[in-house]
Amino acid sequence: MSDYFEARGVSSETYENFILPSYFDFVLKDLESGARILDFGCGFGQVLGAIKRKYGGGG
Repeated sequence: MSDYFEARGVSSETYENFILPSYFDFVLKDLESGARILDFGCGFGQVLGAIKRKYGGGG
């Protein structure tokens, strides 16, 4: 895993501390409690992790 970060010139903290761009607020502010979000793509789930930190959510 460290090779992944090293090859891209970033550290794992870059992903762990990812801050959502402000345009996510426009879409996510009206979600109902318990709504499901599909994080589909490549990467380590930094967007979904940031959504969970900001808006809560389990599992």
